[in-house]
Amino acid sequence: MPERGTRPGPAASVALLTPTGRDAAVAQAVLSNAGFAPVVCVDMRALRDAIGAEVGAVIVAEEALHPAARDALLAALDAQPSWSNVPIVVLTGEGELSRTIPPGLQAVADRANVTLLERPVRVATLVTALRSALHGRRRQFDLRDHLDERRVAEQVLRESESRLRDAVLSAPYPMMLYTEGGEVLQLSHAWTALTGYEPDELRTTAEWAARASTGNGADPSLRDEFAAPDDGAGSPMPPREWHVRTARGDERTWDVHTVALAPLPDGRRLHLAAAIDVTEFRQLLERERQARQQAEEANRAKAEFLAMMSHELRTPLNAIGGYAQLLALGVRGPLTSEQLADIQRIDRSQRHLLSLINDILNFAKIEAGHVTFDVRPVALRELLQSVEPLVSPQLRAKAMRYTEAGLECEARVMADAEKTRQIVLNLLSNAIKFTPPGGSIAVSCVPGEDAVRVVVADNGIGIAPEKLAAIFEPFVQVERHFTSTHEGTGLGLAISRDLARRMGGELEVESTLGQGATFTLTLPRAPG
Repeated sequence: MPERGTRPGPAASVALLTPTGRDAAVAQAVLSNAGFAPVVCVDMRALRDAIGAEVGAVIVAEEALHPAARDALLAALDAQPSWSNVPIVVLTGEGELSRTIPPGLQAVADRANVTLLERPVRVATLVTALRSALHGRRRQFDLRDHLDERRVAEQVLRESESRLRDAVLSAPYPMMLYTEGGEVLQLSHAWTALTGYEPDELRTTAEWAARASTGNGADPSLRDEFAAPDDGAGSPMPPREWHVRTARGDERTWDVHTVALAPLPDGRRLHLAAAIDVTEFRQLLERERQARQQAEEANRAKAEFLAMMSHELRTPLNAIGGYAQLLALGVRGPLTSEQLADIQRIDRSQRHLLSLINDILNFAKIEAGHVTFDVRPVALRELLQSVEPLVSPQLRAKAMRYTEAGLECEARVMADAEKTRQIVLNLLSNAIKFTPPGGSIAVSCVPGEDAVRVVVADNGIGIAPEKLAAIFEPFVQVERHFTSTHEGTGLGLAISRDLARRMGGELEVESTLGQGATFTLTLPRAPG
């Protein structure tokens, strides 16, 4: 009796039911010699079991098909799966097929794939009939295997879909699983919690687009997102921004990323949309933009105010200076020594105040972007030579040593000559101001491949470490207190660094408190 559930091997199996004489033994030997795998069945029950085990073909003698056995055979044939139609070869009596087929055989022939062979049967005829029957049977087995593979694949897809649904449902952020036709298969708890809509309230993407838009009717961006074509499984769609209206009437902003997934067993394509609620982030950006705009407007207003006030203050200061000089020249009569000393004090104070006003005016112009630059190749040696006479009186007044190593510098830089001279002069003035009498100041030039550095070093009071980060900020001074002996607005270094940067350069400082400071102006080197 064959084992249930076995698959046929390379040699197709043939079940034999020939209960009369030595037919079974002879048929088994003939079939084995022809390359078949015969399975001898002792009765109809064994044959029925062989059919249930998906045997390749059946050979049955007519005398074995008495009414009860025939009914059992027909029942076994009816119980076959839809893909199976086992071929049956019936060995009839001699001369029987020359007459009308007996009713018992006719019933089997009407409901099964039956071949009738009249005995005595030639071996070649039997082998040919079996080979033809088994050829068609193999096609049935191929169909069976295909159906089995399809069932396995469908089961895998169903399990995968179930796992995907579970993953979407438990996702910590809004996710929607939907088909290409618009059917919503699964929503995450986060999606329904944020929107306020129940999972069964809106079942299609069209309903979501109509209900979750911020305008009248469906939001085109939502419709386009849901209807966007894809290039196959795994292909992402461009990220989109959705403006979502919740069931509570709130308006939220979502960043949505959508990807195409593998199709369902029925051929429908799946899409997965994942969203991040960026409402607070967008609001923060908008507040930051508004604050930046207000700050820029306030800064422009401040610069305009400083420019206006500086201009208005310079007019009376120039008048004060002019009248003081006229009085010193004696246009109103001779002055006593005390009166002359007072007039000179007035003149010095006027020039100092005018210098402060000019600093503020220059800073306001730079802040407002009203300063123009004439950038061209500049010879550093000539520029540095032109600065030394401007600071000589201050150097002599404090008996300071001045070293000019820049006289040997042949490099040229791309810069505005007047602005560069202003920076170097400001650095030298600061060095003189913050270096005690008898100190030293050195100016050097260090050419590089792409840039040139102008270094101004002193051995003065230096800069405290906590001041280094803010030394270039407006209105910051090394000594900023009521008893400071150093005058100024604290704008010189701020103006100098801005001028350097607008010429494509940089201004930096290194210092140790009590040991002096070194300022380095770096400018792009001129070609050639």
